Amino acid sequence: MTNTLKLLRVALRLGVAALASAFLYSATASAAPAATGSGTQLIMLGTNGGPVITKARSEPSTLLVVDGTTYLIDCGVGAVRRIVEAGFEPQTIRTIFITHHHPDHDLGLAGIMASDFFSIGGSKTKGAWNIYGPPGTGKFVDAAVAYLKVPFDTFAAEKLAGTDIKSHFTAHDIAGDGLVYQDDKIRVTAMENAHYSLMTAKQRKHFKSYSYRIETPHGVIVFTGDTGPSEAVAKFAKGADLLVSEVIDLETVLKGRGTSASTGQWSADRRAALEKHLTREHLIPSAVAHIAKEAQVRSVLLHHFVPSSDNEQAAKDVAGVKAGYAGQVIASHDLARYCVDASASDGNVLSTCP
Repeated sequence: MTNTLKLLRVALRLGVAALASAFLYSATASAAPAATGSGTQLIMLGTNGGPVITKARSEPSTLLVVDGTTYLIDCGVGAVRRIVEAGFEPQTIRTIFITHHHPDHDLGLAGIMASDFFSIGGSKTKGAWNIYGPPGTGKFVDAAVAYLKVPFDTFAAEKLAGTDIKSHFTAHDIAGDGLVYQDDKIRVTAMENAHYSLMTAKQRKHFKSYSYRIETPHGVIVFTGDTGPSEAVAKFAKGADLLVSEVIDLETVLKGRGTSASTGQWSADRRAALEKHLTREHLIPSAVAHIAKEAQVRSVLLHHFVPSSDNEQAAKDVAGVKAGYAGQVIASHDLARYCVDASASDGNVLSTCP
């Protein structure tokens, strides 16, 4: 009720037109319990890989909650809706990490920014949100600000919101490997992975894809992001407690229909290019297993399913990883909550949160 009253007060300051929106938002946000107190949780907001929108799974986005502080890793389409469905208020997430600038990993950012900015009426908490990502993140945030300014100018005309969107969001381009963020809860290190391995050396000076190693009080978590098979990623993840990894079912993807009008199947050139991309710049189950085994991580959490996974497909992916890796392997789904505890007596780092 306290959060509802706060939102009502904000809405009254913004104007009558915002009142209903704030009340409805509060009611929706209270539908699921948000994580509070001590401990580390992962809330899987979106677990579908690739730009194709599906009904069951949103695009990649993960909420990390450490002792009550929230962080967002990637923000595909649908992220802001999933945040609310998980019981969180988007404006409380002040730190965002983007692994790479592919549309399924960052196109939801503008929606989050719009929700954040509207929630404060455009008048407080300047510089409150920090967005970290590869080169191009600053340019991307600037473009999002310009995009949002058009509709927000209509609110400003009636004194319902401000227009100073830019001052509330600070972008940080990560130029290379190393420590990128640290506060009293987490320590984040980035490393360029193999997702762009088919690009030329010149192109890779401008386009970078990162894996993140996040140290928390309750365990070390490595997000592979999108990457190809990589001994460097395995080394980067060495000794981590949990590997959060993408997974691709190559065989099922290649059975899909393509654009050849005569056959309805992939053309030979299209199939060859796709197969090369999926095997060199993504991880099939055996490649996930290799990285997990080489890094000696204790648990693996699968997400970014391609193709979009049902229970049968997810079980197949888990079995494929387990064939080459002896630790705990879990296939996630949207809005699943996992507690991270490296001190668990059974050796499994992940458990489903109560």
